[in-house]
Amino acid sequence: MNTIDWSTYKFHCSGLRYLMTNARKKGELLSETTKTYLQEIYIKEVWGREKSDMVGNRYTQKGIMCETDSLELIERVTGKKYFKNQKTLENEWIVGTPDVTGQDLVDIKTSWDVFTFMNATEDQAKKDYYTQVLGYMWLLGVQTATVSYCLVNTPEKTINDELYRLSFKLPEDQIEKYRNNYIFDDIPENLRIKSYSYVYDENIVENIKNKIKNARDYLSEITL
Repeated sequence: MNTIDWSTYKFHCSGLRYLMTNARKKGELLSETTKTYLQEIYIKEVWGREKSDMVGNRYTQKGIMCETDSLELIERVTGKKYFKNQKTLENEWIVGTPDVTGQDLVDIKTSWDVFTFMNATEDQAKKDYYTQVLGYMWLLGVQTATVSYCLVNTPEKTINDELYRLSFKLPEDQIEKYRNNYIFDDIPENLRIKSYSYVYDENIVENIKNKIKNARDYLSEITL
């Protein structure tokens, strides 16, 4: 068992959206979604257990493996040079590791396939990632940030793993045609990027601080 001082606990930017969901019942400070998220943090930090799906599924694993490919795609299409950030930043409230730092703050989202890429709309990006990039803007003291969805080829090992899964559902002579679902060289590169820009909002940052205060209080009170 680890002893944690929850009054100073810093939340990851990637998890801020779970803190910011609204409670359904009037007068409640935290939603059920937020409480579930905090309970998982409590178990991880105090008891050293982490849900297996929190370390990433095959979709997020592709994002990790192909981050460099996605960044290079952005560079080729935009003509700009970016440098991958390796530093974790923090203040007294939050902690995060932006993909690309500086005045051109970019957060890269590598799409699993052409179907998920097509469904990556501006509204969905804002819902899923605005608080994350807002946190990065807060940490860096910049006023704008961009979420860029990229469609790049899937690593060969991952493709083979996916085709192996299909082998339990389809006849062998039908499997290979699905390999094309993971390779996108035939699609023009300028069509394989979607970028949505967002602006820093001090009012939302203040709301995040209030949510963090409430979350810290909740974490200090819960037990198994």
